[in-house]
Amino acid sequence: MAEQPAPFELLKTFSGLIHRQPLFMTSQLDVDSYHLSFLDIHGQKLNDDVEVPDFMAQLPTILPAINHRQKALLTIPESWQDALLKLHDIGMELTLDIDNVDAPKVNNKAFSFARHANEVNGHGQSKTLLIDLQQFKPQELSSQLTQWRQSHQILCATNVNAAEQYQFCKTHDLDLLQGIFYTLPEANDNAKLAPSTQTLMELLVKLQEPNVEPEDLADTINQDVTLSYKLLRLINSAFFGLPREVSNTKEAVVMLGQNKVKTWASLLCLSGMDDKPNELRSVAMTRARMCELLAKYYQGQSDNFFAVGLFSTLDALIDKPLADIIEKLPLSPELKIALTEHQGPAGFALKDTLHYERAQWTELENSPIPHEVLARIYLDSINWAKELNLQLQD
Repeated sequence: MAEQPAPFELLKTFSGLIHRQPLFMTSQLDVDSYHLSFLDIHGQKLNDDVEVPDFMAQLPTILPAINHRQKALLTIPESWQDALLKLHDIGMELTLDIDNVDAPKVNNKAFSFARHANEVNGHGQSKTLLIDLQQFKPQELSSQLTQWRQSHQILCATNVNAAEQYQFCKTHDLDLLQGIFYTLPEANDNAKLAPSTQTLMELLVKLQEPNVEPEDLADTINQDVTLSYKLLRLINSAFFGLPREVSNTKEAVVMLGQNKVKTWASLLCLSGMDDKPNELRSVAMTRARMCELLAKYYQGQSDNFFAVGLFSTLDALIDKPLADIIEKLPLSPELKIALTEHQGPAGFALKDTLHYERAQWTELENSPIPHEVLARIYLDSINWAKELNLQLQD
């Protein structure tokens, strides 16, 4: 009898694209839940009568593999919604994006519904209202918010893609927001680096030094007691699955190799920055893993690809132009060109990764990698980052 695939593997049988975006609580920039969209292979909305996939019956079991919370906003076709609404004891709170149709009557309190602001008429009510900031001028939004609040418990801004849009959401007390604003540096040419950030940059420079001896690399890491502790704890965790315990940093360098230890130590340095949303750490991990998995398709060295994905978030973490930051790091010319110009094999992988992350489907059409491959790698990457995050939690 054939062995049944694991629930998460079932999700990767979907023939289209799956995209995930965090929904932030506006007041704290903590992730409230995730918005998961199921699209066709070109990134377009699926037809509402499309066939229900086999994994739909197990979707509540599958979602925790790529979802950090026990709730989610789902953009799926009507036929899928109908199948999902028939399930019982789903163990999650699911908000269904109902687009411009009437909300079905359901008794299951696990389900709620979300409408779109441009489609709401005077009679349309739902728990959540999705407000696309690209479709409204600020003055229009300000005049509409009071009326919308009367019909909806949660106001969620989407396409929050700039710092000023985030500030607008804060000022007007929108409940949730979604967009790429947090992955972009805040423009402030006069801002000086905080002492902790300056220390981080100095450590990153030391970690990237080429032709360093294993003892010297171990000494650099050991200068930061917290870093050396976290590195050994991670390496000895089930996540790595090594055959025996590693007792010190030098042993880790010998066993794993300098490149891997440098990269993992750099990741742990960046994950320790506490003045940025935790989700930015997840983005760094996801980009790093996705670039690493794309290395074989671009015939490159996986360690270098991983580093490119990881360091691509430095601008958002430090609030400086990426080119200025990279100039101060002793990286190889290949990595520098990949990060600043998106050229070369690693640069092409980063370009694919950013296009998928930002749902830039038209630009993704230029990738030589088949979309179905990119979709599977993306799912594997966000699942990997979720598991790694669990290991890094204190």
